[in-house]
Amino acid sequence: MTCGIIVHEAKKLAEYFNIVKLAVRYLPDELRPKTKTDTKGMYEFTHRFDGAPLDSSIYVATDIRGGTVQKLHVTESAYIKDRAKLKASSKQAVPLTGTISEETTGNGFNEFYDDYMEAYRNQDPGDYDYRAYFYSWVENKEYTLPGTIDEYTEEELEIIKIADEQFKVTVTDGQLLWRRWKVKELRQNNRELGLTGAQLFKQEYPLTLLQAFQSGAGNVFDTEKLEKKQPTPPMTKEAVISWLGEHYRGDTGIIEKFNSLEKLGVKFWRLPEYGQKYLLGCDPSDGTGSDNGAIDIWSEDLEQCAQFYGKVLPDELAEINAQLGYFYNEAYAGIENNMLSTILFFVKIYSNYYYEVKIDEKTQKRTKKIGYNTNSKTRDPMIDDFLIFDEDDELKIHSEITLSEMRTFTKGANGKRENAVGKHDDALFAAFIAIQMRKYNKPKARGFAKNPF
Repeated sequence: MTCGIIVHEAKKLAEYFNIVKLAVRYLPDELRPKTKTDTKGMYEFTHRFDGAPLDSSIYVATDIRGGTVQKLHVTESAYIKDRAKLKASSKQAVPLTGTISEETTGNGFNEFYDDYMEAYRNQDPGDYDYRAYFYSWVENKEYTLPGTIDEYTEEELEIIKIADEQFKVTVTDGQLLWRRWKVKELRQNNRELGLTGAQLFKQEYPLTLLQAFQSGAGNVFDTEKLEKKQPTPPMTKEAVISWLGEHYRGDTGIIEKFNSLEKLGVKFWRLPEYGQKYLLGCDPSDGTGSDNGAIDIWSEDLEQCAQFYGKVLPDELAEINAQLGYFYNEAYAGIENNMLSTILFFVKIYSNYYYEVKIDEKTQKRTKKIGYNTNSKTRDPMIDDFLIFDEDDELKIHSEITLSEMRTFTKGANGKRENAVGKHDDALFAAFIAIQMRKYNKPKARGFAKNPF
């Protein structure tokens, strides 16, 4: 039998192999096999304790070394950066008669979270399916200190309630005293992380399954508030046509515009009203990579009205932007210009868009820079604006895609706020840009473009 332990990073190899060495060293004499130790983190077992030959091994590595592995264990699985490689190579080395186990602390709403929740929701796992387990810290009675508590904090009362309702566990004063001590210890020993002791405790000792993933994420948005937000189903085609027929009587063109957008996959939650101004934000893509092209329409009172999300070529994305813009009363459009192809197509068929005029200090020459540029000066302020509106409960977000990307929008070790590994933030940045257009919804000048729609 060959057994493998996969570690998430190379610098941890020696640490985990030391655990294996300890296990072998303390096996009873009547079980301990004769071994040949490999300096690269492997034990090869050559003979059983009674002298019978063996052809078995156990090793610790960052991936499978080749051959067949009967038992594979992945440690700190949520921290594996390339889960696609893990699935395509290492796990494929395990035959149907073998077993795979994974254990980890939480690390945000990443690809491991998706895999875990798929298993967690499977009420009837088959022989070859994963089974998901979660262990709350309150279930471990070893986490306790002597003493009693005279008065509980609100957080402790909530812990007592959740432990009883979800795990049928009666939390003792000793457990809560241990938690108080551990919170203080974690805060003192990890000041450089910029997290409170309570945050660090949730990361290392989660109370609930959701908390396990929330705590390790470094989430930008308040995850507890996010969990209370539910996506709104988009309007049905029948409901849209009925509403437009009632509010735009005699205007058959508006129905035709909607039908065209609906065929493209645009989702609608709020339809254009006479005299109202709307904002458009677009995060383009080239239509071939992993990123999606995303367009968001927002009202000036900060309600998400419509969304397009998908892979299309830049010229097609420009047309969808224009169609949506014209549909929403010629919405003021902010098209990110970091990828110029979409904005160059767009300005030929649409006029109400954001641009900057740059003046050369020496020559006083004016240069028109079309589109919205996401850079070191604009990126953080537009995230902050959206974040403040969200914290003040001023945003009315409908899209499941937007809410999902908010959950996986994290702050990395370098401080940059971006999508978690394996996740996307295209729809979110379209929303960021749309909200920025609220500041500039009275353009300085208007160009002229014929409405082809």
